[in-house]
Amino acid sequence: MVNFRSLVPPEAWRDLVDRGRRRTFPRGTLLLRQGESPDSVIALLEGQVRVTQLNECGDELVLMLRGPGEVLGEMGALVGRPRSANVTAAQRCVGMVLPTHAFRHYVDRHKLQAVIYQLTVERLNSHERLRVALLHTSPVARIASVVSLLAEELGRPEGDTVVVGLGMARAELAAMASMKRSSAAMALGCLQAAGVLSLARRHLIVTDPGQLAAAARGEAYGQASGAM
Repeated sequence: MVNFRSLVPPEAWRDLVDRGRRRTFPRGTLLLRQGESPDSVIALLEGQVRVTQLNECGDELVLMLRGPGEVLGEMGALVGRPRSANVTAAQRCVGMVLPTHAFRHYVDRHKLQAVIYQLTVERLNSHERLRVALLHTSPVARIASVVSLLAEELGRPEGDTVVVGLGMARAELAAMASMKRSSAAMALGCLQAAGVLSLARRHLIVTDPGQLAAAARGEAYGQASGAM
C-alpha cells in the first residue's frame, strides 16, 4: 500500500500528527468541497473517505477511496488552487487538521516536496491505468480492474488473501467501473463463483490476487469452468 505515511520517515509523520488539531468526522460528513479555497489539510488517522468529482453535467463520479495514513487536500494547499474534488467520510473518521500555511512549513521543514510529487504521480498513474482498463473490456474485466486498484490502495493482507474495506455502496463501485449496477453485480457474482472474490456487505475478500489480476487483463481466471 502506497500512501503518505508509508513514504515519509516515522518522525515526520509523528510531527504532522502532533501539530494538527484532532477532529472526528461522522459518516457522511463532507471534509473537503470541490472548488473551495484550500485553507487546510487533513492527515487521516482512522476511517475511510470517498473522493468524488462533479463533472460538467453535474454528475458525481467516484474517483477513489482513501484510508488511514493519507493526507487530504495537500496539492491544493501547496499550489494554491481550488480543491479539485469532494472528500466525504465513508465511515466515521478521525483526522488531524492543519492550516495550509502550517502544512507548507511542515513540508519545507522535512523537505518532503519530492515525496508529495511521487505520491501525486502514483495516484495519476493508478487513475490512468484504470481509465485504460475500462476501455473496450468485458464487464468482468472492468470490475476486476476496479477491485485490483482498491486492493492496491486499501487492501489489508490476511494470509494468502487481501481484505478490502468497501466504504461505498455497490452502486458506487459500479460507477467507478462505468457500468450499470446490474452488470456490476453479475460481474462480481462471476468472480465469486470462480473463487476469485468473496463478497460481504461492506468489504471484499480477494481470495486469489493472481487470478484477479488475470481477470482484469481479460484472461481466463479462477476455478469456474469456462469463466471469462
